[in-house]
Amino acid sequence: METNNFSFFEGKYPKLAALGKEIEEVFYKDSQTVLMKGRVYAEELLREIVIQHEDIADLKYMKLYERIQFLEKEEILTREIARSFDSIRHLGNKHTHEYRGMDFEDAFKMHKCLYEVSIWFMEVYGDYSFIAPMYQIPENKSEKDYINKLEEMTLSLERKIELILKGATGNTAIKNEVAASNEKNINDYALADVKAVQYEDEPEYDSLLLKELSKLRESSQEAIENSNQFSAFKDYLHVERSIQGELKDSLDCMSNAENAQLLFLCGSVGDGKSHLLAYMNKKYPEILDQFDIHNDATESFDPHKSSLDTLAEVLSPFKDDEISTSSQKLILAINLGVLHNFIESEYAKEHFKKLSQFIFDAGVFDTTKITTNQNSSHFNLISFSEYKPFELKDSGVSSNYYSSLLEKIVQPNPENPFYNAYKYDKQRGIKGYFIVNYELLMLEEVREGIISILIQSQIKHKVIISTRALLNFLFDILVPENINSEYINSGSIEKTKGLLFNLIFEGKHRSQLLSEIEKLDPIHIRSENLDIVLVELNNSLEIKNTFEKYINLNSLIEWEHEMNGLGAFQDLSESSRHLFNRTLIRMVYFMGNSDIKEVFYDKSYHNYLSYLFHFNKGNKSGLKEIQNLLKEGIFSWNGSPKENYVYLSENNHFIQTAQELSIKPFFNHLEAINENVLQRFQLEIQLGFSNQKRENPYLLDIDYSLYEMLIKLSKGYRPNKKDQENYIKFVEYIEKVMQHGSRERELLFVNHQTGMLFKLTYDEDYEEFSFRRDKS
Repeated sequence: METNNFSFFEGKYPKLAALGKEIEEVFYKDSQTVLMKGRVYAEELLREIVIQHEDIADLKYMKLYERIQFLEKEEILTREIARSFDSIRHLGNKHTHEYRGMDFEDAFKMHKCLYEVSIWFMEVYGDYSFIAPMYQIPENKSEKDYINKLEEMTLSLERKIELILKGATGNTAIKNEVAASNEKNINDYALADVKAVQYEDEPEYDSLLLKELSKLRESSQEAIENSNQFSAFKDYLHVERSIQGELKDSLDCMSNAENAQLLFLCGSVGDGKSHLLAYMNKKYPEILDQFDIHNDATESFDPHKSSLDTLAEVLSPFKDDEISTSSQKLILAINLGVLHNFIESEYAKEHFKKLSQFIFDAGVFDTTKITTNQNSSHFNLISFSEYKPFELKDSGVSSNYYSSLLEKIVQPNPENPFYNAYKYDKQRGIKGYFIVNYELLMLEEVREGIISILIQSQIKHKVIISTRALLNFLFDILVPENINSEYINSGSIEKTKGLLFNLIFEGKHRSQLLSEIEKLDPIHIRSENLDIVLVELNNSLEIKNTFEKYINLNSLIEWEHEMNGLGAFQDLSESSRHLFNRTLIRMVYFMGNSDIKEVFYDKSYHNYLSYLFHFNKGNKSGLKEIQNLLKEGIFSWNGSPKENYVYLSENNHFIQTAQELSIKPFFNHLEAINENVLQRFQLEIQLGFSNQKRENPYLLDIDYSLYEMLIKLSKGYRPNKKDQENYIKFVEYIEKVMQHGSRERELLFVNHQTGMLFKLTYDEDYEEFSFRRDKS
């Protein structure tokens, strides 16, 4: 018995079965008919859905897009299925209004969408025993043997289509398509810049680029760091940072010393300690051969021993009673938490007092100070935790490390394995979401947008981004979660979902970093100009026209082509409308015209960066505005009845008590730094207030979240109970500063019902109290 992808409809839904069979019979003969009949098929399927719901019988008289919208609103259609129906309607419309000739690509898209909605229908309304069959490419009965051979040769749908076209129409069409694709201008990255890559054997992956990108994943073998191994892949991606030169200088000095030498390479998990040691080991083996290397995070001599037992054994040549006679040279890569535990252990207290004193003097556990490189006769310390992956300047922030790393991935360089793989895939006509997104990453403005988001996540939300997490992040925003999803038979809506702009903000379930980055999604920004853009899109009769108005789509030629004929925005399902709304805002954020991109300028963020720079520079004049903002926040938190007075407690409906509070800014903790580009700095601003005599100062660390709250308070915001919990450190700080108030000498009582103020004053000379109305 002959079967097709829709044969499961036979018997119960004969009309759908007949239409599905007819579509497959003409698939290779007349793709125009496939696309037109596909729309008819969707109409019939929606009618069957309406039949299942007696209360919506009138729906059958609606237009196709109206039915889709109504069924989605009633949650009868899922968001994904509503989008599939949108794709079917779009494809059908494109080929109904004009003859487009043989278009196998659109025919495959239509066929796959019809299969998806049909399977969904059977799973929801069909027999409970229904088991969805595997999707099959329509069979070409006239060349059945030929097709079977094709399926044995390749599993790639794109290759099948290419070979089918070769068999049906010759090579000319294929050559023209590939040539046109190769001629695309991608931000001055010309394919001719790199010679054609030749591979003797067919790669294991359908796409060589996908294989190379997969090395970026945390689950990849390349993600495993070992201080004794340094692969060619890691060597290519290596970006030199200032800490590398400092490590080299320290090792040179230590290697020439005759006495015992111990180098602490401190930091946190995944910050690159092992990577740097592996690089140094490869580049300067003559120096590293003089040292033993112990990575506390990965090495253990005995599974029955604790990490502290092992560490004490490794450090035994540096005990107080042995260090003077030892000639041991050791590099210890250690996380700060482990080092702290060791310093507090009995081992250290009994046998490592000199070592412990050196660590305490270095101040690595003091979060209020920047730890500089430390050295003594036996001990040296370099801390990774003080080096940021970006630089702080008076003009803002930038990152040579991030920009260099991203540049390495996309630059048209013969040594670049990613670009070579990309070029090879292009030569073979391979298509995929990851290729489109890789081409987007080639754009400097896109890379700059990504770098800005990475830096913002660290400053605004205190995200710690290791190099390992960064590389995994790049994979996640280039390759959709469903790697095996066929690109060529996906419609405009699916291809829009898979764009880098959407993957970067809609992947919170893929990694912790993406979960944090979602908070920075530009769709959360409210702006009158953005509202105008969205209103224009929502009222557009041709969606692509609005995108073209605000974005240069030259780098998205294939996606732009997909958008042709998508039609009026209001004809789409709600799910698709939301998708295009989000996509437009995100694309404008990365690639928008300069005038419209100004709406994303975050004044509060840039002001905070300026204050952060002046604090780390030790420049108190640059902190005047934020110091005043903090003072205003202290008075605003509980409220103030009049100038220089602050309430002692939360507001109530009757009587409230206040005290006079006179405080002075305190700056003695600032240390002047002459550098204009800071690579080691704190991400919080420490400010303080003292009494009028500039005594008894109290300091407060202000992170970006608290800074935003201070701005809200300055605009009249009243904190609620949740704010009291979220900013408990600020509440505690206010209580400390209130000790500089005049409560022991004077109290002000406020009657909220009458508005009258009364002052209770203590006269120290006569040791008596007076209570009178305050008329000031």
